[in-house]
Amino acid sequence: MSTTHPMAPAFSALTETRLHTIEDLLANDESSSDEELIEFFISEGIPEASARQALTYRDRYLTTIYLDGHTPIRLERDVWRYDPYSRRFVPA
Repeated sequence: MSTTHPMAPAFSALTETRLHTIEDLLANDESSSDEELIEFFISEGIPEASARQALTYRDRYLTTIYLDGHTPIRLERDVWRYDPYSRRFVPA
């Protein structure tokens, strides 16, 4: 049995471009308020419910480097993070 679990329903209907936009901003935008991010996500065509749920991941993305495709939004249980001590990605 696989340990990979599909993404949350709030994100499963989003395009790859929209998922990338969400993850990029969550990981790199330290200065915008939560409301500013929600407004931006909505302006990019991301439904409000998905935008609000994405913000629940903000702290994790700001403090952790994830392996592309194995991020908290994309996979609930098969998340891989960068470990600076071993200099490789490890299960989160």
